[in-house]
Amino acid sequence: MGTPDIPPPPRPGPLARVRHWHRTLGTGNRLALYALVLTAGGLVVPLVAAGWTALTGPGVGVLVDQSDSACESVWTVPPGNEELAAEVGANTDARQLTRWARDGRLVHRDDLRAAVSLRSRDSPIEIRDLSITVLSRTDPAAGGAVGPGGCGGGEPDDEPDFVVVDLDTLPVGAEVPVSYLQTSDQQAEARALADELGEQITLPRTLPAQDFYSFTLVGRTAAYDTEWQATITWWDGEEVHTDVLDDDGRPFRVTAPN
Repeated sequence: MGTPDIPPPPRPGPLARVRHWHRTLGTGNRLALYALVLTAGGLVVPLVAAGWTALTGPGVGVLVDQSDSACESVWTVPPGNEELAAEVGANTDARQLTRWARDGRLVHRDDLRAAVSLRSRDSPIEIRDLSITVLSRTDPAAGGAVGPGGCGGGEPDDEPDFVVVDLDTLPVGAEVPVSYLQTSDQQAEARALADELGEQITLPRTLPAQDFYSFTLVGRTAAYDTEWQATITWWDGEEVHTDVLDDDGRPFRVTAPN
């Protein structure tokens, strides 16, 4: 008796395809898309808005875009992946660098940046708090350094608010609120860098209906290989909500030089 034919795997559903397409967009393109949704008319608005709601929930849209740019990032290349060292400098496709990072073939070195954007819907929200959690801390990852490429060109994005965190001083497994980061002596150098880059985040903050707010989250380490995430807390006028800020369901990871 012959081997029965194995049916092909099912095609991803519409929502899965939308999510995949959405993840391939850069921050600028995503914000342009959201602005189009807000200003478009007719049937397009409820159609696209329904897809956005399915992706992120009914009250607010939260977008986290980890910076994997070859132009700005410094990477550790672990042993066994030395062939990537030449490719990283020549590769300006952030999606490829993201795939290598998620496969453990590259690790952000010294610091990691993530752009965070929130969009309110039909009513205002209040962004109440932001906290940082160090999930794990080990010896620095082995490997040589590569980058940044220094591509140049283009004007920097208008991202005036920054949260810079020295991860080495935080306890493992505890949520540390931004209010502590903005007063702790151990975070003084991090605050100075935030002021140099733009402005420190100010919370609580009211976000008007159908509006955007963006800030940049920077995690730094000088001694460890660290996995971490952030949590943002917001209020819709009736309930308090929290959203985890990470690398598309994976912890942020950054290592010190070994």
